[in-house]
Amino acid sequence: MDNSKASDFFHKEDNLNCAQAVLKFSESHKNVNSEVIRDFKAFGGGRAPGGVCGALHAADFIFDCSDKTAELEKEFITLAGSTICRDIRQDGKLSCAACVDLAGKCMKF
Repeated sequence: MDNSKASDFFHKEDNLNCAQAVLKFSESHKNVNSEVIRDFKAFGGGRAPGGVCGALHAADFIFDCSDKTAELEKEFITLAGSTICRDIRQDGKLSCAACVDLAGKCMKF
C-alpha cells in the first residue's frame, strides 16, 4: 500500500495550494487532469465558493456531492469545527496540511 499523503503535494516543489494538492493526490481519478489541477489554483486560501476549505472543495469536485462528500463534511466539522476555511484557520484545530490530508484520506476509501 502506498504511504503517500495528499499533503506531500501541498506547497512543495510545484507550490500547489490545498485544493490542487488534493487533486494531484487523486490524479488517477477520471475527473482529474493537469488542466483541472491548474484551474483549482483559484480555490486555495479560502477562495472556494462560500469560503469552504479548498481541500474539501476539491474532494467535493471529485465525488460530485455523493454520500462520500457528506461523510467528509461531517468529519471536517467534527475534527476542524467547520467546513469554512476562515473558521478552520481561526480555530486552529487543524492546520491547512491536516485538512489536505483529511480530504485526501477520503480518496483511499
